[in-house]
Amino acid sequence: MVTGQDRRPITTRGLAGLLIVTLSGLTATGCAMFKRYDVAQIHQESATRQKRNPVIFIHGFIGSKLKNRHTHESVWGRFIDAVRSGRTEDLRLPIDILPITENRDDLVPYAIYESVAGVKFYGDILEAFDKVGGYRMGDINNPHPGDTCFVYYYDWRRDNVESALGLGRAIRQIKARLNEPDLRFDIVAHSMGGLIAEYYLKYGMEDVLSDGRDHPVTYAGASNIGRLVLLGTPLKGTMSSFRVMNTGFSRTMSPEVVFSMPSIYQLLPHDGRSHFIDPQGNPVDINLYDARSWVDNGWSIFDSRISPGNHPALGVNGSRPVPANAGTLRARSIRFLQAALDRARAFHAALGRDSGGGSPVPVHVFGSDCIPTLDRVILRPTAAGFEPLFNDEKTAVRELRQVEKAMLAPGDGTVTADSLLGIAGGLREESALNRPFASTFFFCESHGLLPSNRGFQDNLFYVLFYSPARPAPLAGMVGSR
Repeated sequence: MVTGQDRRPITTRGLAGLLIVTLSGLTATGCAMFKRYDVAQIHQESATRQKRNPVIFIHGFIGSKLKNRHTHESVWGRFIDAVRSGRTEDLRLPIDILPITENRDDLVPYAIYESVAGVKFYGDILEAFDKVGGYRMGDINNPHPGDTCFVYYYDWRRDNVESALGLGRAIRQIKARLNEPDLRFDIVAHSMGGLIAEYYLKYGMEDVLSDGRDHPVTYAGASNIGRLVLLGTPLKGTMSSFRVMNTGFSRTMSPEVVFSMPSIYQLLPHDGRSHFIDPQGNPVDINLYDARSWVDNGWSIFDSRISPGNHPALGVNGSRPVPANAGTLRARSIRFLQAALDRARAFHAALGRDSGGGSPVPVHVFGSDCIPTLDRVILRPTAAGFEPLFNDEKTAVRELRQVEKAMLAPGDGTVTADSLLGIAGGLREESALNRPFASTFFFCESHGLLPSNRGFQDNLFYVLFYSPARPAPLAGMVGSR
């Protein structure tokens, strides 16, 4: 493990991620060595240590299962929910009320998404906490003495500040139930979960977005955190969220469904003007955080290519006719869009602020930089406005082939390495000085599989077992089993 003694980020490669084995270069000896790579064996002695901070793991977007609080029917959590189109219409939030945080439905989170079709996503890292780290899994809503690892699951559709406040309540409840007022937690957070954790670290349980003022960073959550580990977290946002808002998510969530989720806006790039180029690769100055840009150019649900009878901006599904109050519904959609964009911009501004002394809690950053990742979108001029073109178009587009390199940046396929490091506009030196991390680790993996990567898990336990943490005022730490 490498730590930053001079408060500048130090970049290293994960133990497994450093070894990139090609088929032609694979020898019998190398294969045998790889098979002997046993993370549990590496850490078996350290895992028996009796004093350590308990861990809270936080998932990312779409990472928890959702059910109807009244019928208890699962809406997002079964394999069929993730592959069958139409089913996820139930995930759409209402958009009628301002402030947007007051729009609610009957869905509640009830568990983390551990695996899909036999592929372990979060299930693998939870198993590693148990079998490699020697932590004892506990129920965050009903903790017991001796529990040392918890999962904070939340409604990933909703506002991230709301989720951060929920994290604070969960921490408060664990400490009260265990009668450990001085307990500190090591937080390990994947993707959007890292934004939630960082907000809680900086502001605790205060909503600093709603009054329109700039609030100083208080690090109100620091007294409850020993270490913070960010895994694939888009500290400067990701254009993948803009793509999802225009194309939908996989085959299941339509743009109309995604449009209603406040969290997706808070994943947009913090800089709303530097992520668009024309077909020749020249910058296009258009404001991502102005609703008129979306409406005038037919982005997301305002796409004019959708037939009027099915236009989601009008709130119409299937073959039903356009309602008499279509204009009112459209105006409502625009009003919601601008409010969601304004809150997302305020969210980024709040996370971008810091106190003079920096974080009192060591922050460790893990991620990937081996996969070309969408960073800029081509805007092609049409009679209906600027049409966005993405690098995953099903049909070949000449403009994409010509400037694809300008569209892509090193990353994990969803989050660029620069965003992970909190770097804006390619200003690596300035960003490095303004945002010091205790350590940074890069390995080669796709975004969704980052938590299950063995190289990540290996180095994670070195961080949790050996790196300096902010000490508790008293020896109030729980032991592992």
